[in-house]
Amino acid sequence: MSCRLKNRSTVFALSIVTGLAGAQDLEFSIDTKTSNASINATTDVDASGFLIGDYDADTNPDGTQTRPGLFGGSGNQPIDTLTVLGSSTTLDAMPAGGMHIALDTLNGVGEIEGFAVDLLNGDAASTDLSVTIGFDTFRTFDPSFLYLGGIPITIPLGEVGSISDATLTQSGVALITLAPADLPEAFEVTGVIPATLSMTVAFGLPGGEPTAFPIEDLPVLVPIAGQLEVFGNGNASLTLSATPDPITNEIPIEGLDLPEIPFELPTLGEETAGVLFTLSPQSIAFDASIALTINALGSPPACPADLTDDGVLNFFDVSAFLNAYNAMDPAADFDGNGVFNFFDVSGFLNAFNAGCP
Repeated sequence: MSCRLKNRSTVFALSIVTGLAGAQDLEFSIDTKTSNASINATTDVDASGFLIGDYDADTNPDGTQTRPGLFGGSGNQPIDTLTVLGSSTTLDAMPAGGMHIALDTLNGVGEIEGFAVDLLNGDAASTDLSVTIGFDTFRTFDPSFLYLGGIPITIPLGEVGSISDATLTQSGVALITLAPADLPEAFEVTGVIPATLSMTVAFGLPGGEPTAFPIEDLPVLVPIAGQLEVFGNGNASLTLSATPDPITNEIPIEGLDLPEIPFELPTLGEETAGVLFTLSPQSIAFDASIALTINALGSPPACPADLTDDGVLNFFDVSAFLNAYNAMDPAADFDGNGVFNFFDVSGFLNAFNAGCP
């Protein structure tokens, strides 16, 4: 009985039914040390809210007071604002992940399943943050300064944010074409993988705790091109480059109020005006470009009943199991509990009847 390939797609129907030698399943694992993921991303969070001086009669009587308009009036009054928190991230990382590829090399086609890439692989990318504040005209006292409305203030804040995770996950069928390459049993690979991108961006103003903004399941098409080489022992190597189209999306945010954030507004002198920000994010706009270079090693899926390791299930595998069972060889311990009994025999028979992946 020959090891059976899984019927993954109609493109493999002929090779599965006839058992063509060109049909092969391979599990690929990305070689992290020789692979690369580069990310250039910008994120803008639009927020409404207000600022108010940090004056408090009891705890901060020398603090700043804010008052709307040219002349101000009296007291410490809130000033309505529109604020944009803008981040910029550039990153080179060593990705991790893998995929399953079913090949029909005789017909020059294949299918990718389970493509999943952890772009950061445990690293966190630092993010340069700036804040742009729009407002109507207002004055501050202690220090005394006039802030003219219609002239937004943009303040660079440095590295006060991060991208803590970024993953690409296959979301649909991905067919590939295989064209003969210069080397024996080598093929040029082309195709497109439908996927989703998920990321977590975190940042905050100085003095406040960073806030995480999850960006989930953004659709992206990942064109791939590269070379596949199949070795005589059934293993394979794969080199791919992938450059998805730029990813742009705007996501509404509801029901999120950031904690009150202390902040120092610049004046024309050395003094700064101490204020407290209250912000309610309304939306997050995301723009990113990604480039991948993947080196991966592939091997056939495990076939536990193929004890002779020849890719065929037959009498010799049964004989090998019986010999191992009588010798209490761990190869016959199919339930892995260190005891040799009926359950091991049953496990072997079930695996034998199921065939190879």
